[in-house]
Amino acid sequence: MHAFEMIGSRSPGALRPIYALFGDDAFLRREATHAIIRAAMDDGESRGDAGAGAGAGTDADDEDEMGVSRVAGPQAELARVLDEVRTLPFLAPRRVVIVEDADTFVTAHRKELEAFAAQPSPTGVLVLSVKSWPSNTKLAKLVEQHGASVDCKAPRERELLGWLGRLATDRWGVSLPDDAARLMIELVGPEPGLLAVEVDKLVAYVGDRRSITRDDVGRMVGAGRTLEVWDMIDRATLGDAAGALKVLDRLLTAGEAPQRLLAALATSLRKVHHAGKLRQARRDLKDACRSAGIPPMAIEKTGRQHAHLGPSRVDRLPVVLLETDLALKGSSTLNERAVLERLLLGLARPRSD
Repeated sequence: MHAFEMIGSRSPGALRPIYALFGDDAFLRREATHAIIRAAMDDGESRGDAGAGAGAGTDADDEDEMGVSRVAGPQAELARVLDEVRTLPFLAPRRVVIVEDADTFVTAHRKELEAFAAQPSPTGVLVLSVKSWPSNTKLAKLVEQHGASVDCKAPRERELLGWLGRLATDRWGVSLPDDAARLMIELVGPEPGLLAVEVDKLVAYVGDRRSITRDDVGRMVGAGRTLEVWDMIDRATLGDAAGALKVLDRLLTAGEAPQRLLAALATSLRKVHHAGKLRQARRDLKDACRSAGIPPMAIEKTGRQHAHLGPSRVDRLPVVLLETDLALKGSSTLNERAVLERLLLGLARPRSD
């Protein structure tokens, strides 16, 4: 299962005696762990709404739970871990033992863990938090049979869209349409943890209204400077260098972080690049934009961006973005403003092919 199935709904499903949480997204691993703890410790009444979503109250509540033990994988002793899981719980419904960074622990004790997975504890839950989890191993198959393997990899945008809608509805009873969720992802990036925080902010902003609109996202996400960010991108990619630099100056003067501006640029320009490559493969503009995740309202503008940039610059967009990112991180002697100005001027200059 994917972590979204556990942290985007009111219940993570039936409790299992063993879990493997795998993937590179620390937020998803952490929130999936919290969901497991709540399921193990909840009596179904006193904290029935706690699993509704990611975020508020999870860290303090879970860390204070009686019966929850956390062990660092590189220092974990197998006998101690298994004894802890098998010991009858005291003042708690179950024992939960979480082995963090468990890759080396799994490698060193694979046979013993296979035996445990085949006959897990009836009163305890073992959680293995790993980065790598090949599904074709005997241990992975046993965990899938008797427990659950939870995918915590960085998600694709289409997965984020559905999850954000469920998160807003399940946690707060507020609807978040796809167009509003898509704009959030454009602005924040595909970061589940940051997006969950923005949902909380937007719910507070809309108050008694039961829906978050695209305009609400535009006003609130990114300290209310959203529309200026997109105006800057549009001006640069359509040839208005002076206008783009003027907007950049306003944003930086207002305190917008250069890395955040680059993230917004990168999210937009990668889609322009993707659609451009599809068009080079003989896909029509509408189909290419749909496949690249560009909303219908931006299709005509994307065509104009392609016409201004030309095939060569569209091809090089990922390289240019990487070079700009490295420059902001110190590979260039230019200051951050100059690095972003160079990027915008490079996008705005007339095409040469």
